[in-house]
Amino acid sequence: MNAPVDPASVGGDGGILAGIKVVEFAQNAAVPHCGRLLAGMGADVVKVEPPGGDAMRSLASLAPMEAKAYALINPGKRAMVLDLAHPDAPEVVDGLFAWADVALIAFKQGDLKRYCIDYDHAGKVNPRLVYLAHTAFGPEGTDAHLGGYDVLVQARSGAGFIMNRAEHGVPSATRPAVNDFGTGMISALGVVAALRHRDLTGRGQRVDSSLLGTAMSLATPMIGGFETDEEVLAELKQDLAAARAASVDFVDQRRIYEERIIPGAGAFRIYFRTYMTADGMISVAGLSPALRHKFHEVTGLPTADLHRPHSEEFSEVVAAAEALFRTRSTAEWLAAFRAVEFPCGPYLMPYEALEDEQIRANDYVVDIEHPAFGRYTTSGMPLRFSEAANPTLDASPQYGEHTREMLAEIGLKPAAVERLVADSVVEDG
Repeated sequence: MNAPVDPASVGGDGGILAGIKVVEFAQNAAVPHCGRLLAGMGADVVKVEPPGGDAMRSLASLAPMEAKAYALINPGKRAMVLDLAHPDAPEVVDGLFAWADVALIAFKQGDLKRYCIDYDHAGKVNPRLVYLAHTAFGPEGTDAHLGGYDVLVQARSGAGFIMNRAEHGVPSATRPAVNDFGTGMISALGVVAALRHRDLTGRGQRVDSSLLGTAMSLATPMIGGFETDEEVLAELKQDLAAARAASVDFVDQRRIYEERIIPGAGAFRIYFRTYMTADGMISVAGLSPALRHKFHEVTGLPTADLHRPHSEEFSEVVAAAEALFRTRSTAEWLAAFRAVEFPCGPYLMPYEALEDEQIRANDYVVDIEHPAFGRYTTSGMPLRFSEAANPTLDASPQYGEHTREMLAEIGLKPAAVERLVADSVVEDG
């Protein structure tokens, strides 16, 4: 057993992960979101970017080497620029591994040894290092070596078939990239679990996360197989095969699937959905018998047979509900449903959510001042701790802003720093 720790020495105003040092070798969204969450809990996260910067620096440009996507995904970090392909780069990489408690790595598996950032090497440099290895499709299997993106995983996991919108008869990828940002959250969970294990054993370890694993986890209630479904599944496969042979579009294919497979499909057509109102939209959410009774109490609509969700009679009730909701404002419907404690809420545009009173009350969005392009608003921390406050997030780092600072922190002398800059091994912005 470890000796008790003085609570006053943990967290505090610096955050619950104060003192934890993280080096991030990753671009785009998934693993950078993990780094963002760790930074939001107080970890010192240093993002290592290639020459030219993270790809997100060019998406929706705000200023030279600054862009909206980068600013939203990377607040609270420091950043340096390192050319991993340069023959002198391993000197810096090893210094960073020795400095860090955690390494976040998102590279194709074939590039890890090439750049001396593989786990075997990192673990020798620092046996206490928690090493998060991220892949698109998981560390095993024939496609483990392939790179990939959220849109590919939405398609491969089956989750996209359920959640994607349709555009011109084909699926349109769901945005935001739910598997990217879900992977960021799952990766952060893996990191803190491994840090706990290190506290108990003194040993670091490799933690693996993937977009495909995240997709399957997020789809848990919708993707499953039961022996009792075999007959229905056989009929579904037959119907879908015929539909595909006839070039039936995505919307009709999904309708065939939902009619056969989705449990409680009728409830989702009436009690658990979004309606147009006289001045906007409202979402309602009540699946239990007691809540369904309250829905009819408020609306005065006749009940429908949930066992026949695609019958003409059921469709008539759905049409009546849709017409009724359009007769009153969102505020009026909210008041009526909340009076009987039926779950409901406004359906907001993204810009409206930024000013929503409930979101602001919990600091789920925060305002940040950036030296290059001014104030911006981004999501805050989704977690709160009673014994340690989350630190205030700084703006996303500018290109190469902390390169020299980090080289000094890992122990390089000024002359060595100047040599690395002069030889273009690193850049300082």
